[in-house]
Amino acid sequence: MNHLRRLTICLILVAIAATSYSQSKTKEKHELVFLVGTIQPFLLDGLNFEVDYYTPKMVFNYSHGYSLELTEELGTTVGELKNQNLAIHIPISTGFGIGYRLNKYFDIRIEPKYHEFEVYYDNTNRNLSTNQITDYSTITLGLGTYFRWKPFEKQDNLLKGIFTSTSIRFWPQIFSSLKDHKIQYYNTVNKKNEIHETSNIGIANTPIIFNISIGYAIQF
Repeated sequence: MNHLRRLTICLILVAIAATSYSQSKTKEKHELVFLVGTIQPFLLDGLNFEVDYYTPKMVFNYSHGYSLELTEELGTTVGELKNQNLAIHIPISTGFGIGYRLNKYFDIRIEPKYHEFEVYYDNTNRNLSTNQITDYSTITLGLGTYFRWKPFEKQDNLLKGIFTSTSIRFWPQIFSSLKDHKIQYYNTVNKKNEIHETSNIGIANTPIIFNISIGYAIQF
């Protein structure tokens, strides 16, 4: 659980830094923000979109990732997956978030999320039933810290709405549709019985997620 302790310390430090950061003297307006993730298309061969609604004190969020890939070719399989010559297709990773704005730039959110996984032999056609090991779903419940920035905020033109959101999130599993969070199967590549444990949704099969999203904000 060392990664959990490190992330907790990191979140506390971010919160302390954010609350100590001077507030803008201008009252924050309500904003509707449309965003797309940059990590998903470049590293996971998929897509992610997000809609945020900001009030002066709160933020409400919906995000939806789809067709995400973990394969040896993309360099996104590690540990058990790589050793067992497996790949994962994630058709859906979706959910909501509700958070509190620490100041103009930082907010912290509670985020329940739902994810689907399809596990198959790497470098094979995942749509063939003979190549698929199993499929399952998980639910995570965690925290996210977000830094928002509008690089052209002071300009009085359409560039004013350009918006970036950088996030560090911790999404531990609270549910898996697999019994005991794992499945035993016969691996036809390794020619032996193997155990596949439910995968985490984050970096290198951990609950930790980092992303940079870009989009556009509309003020009210």
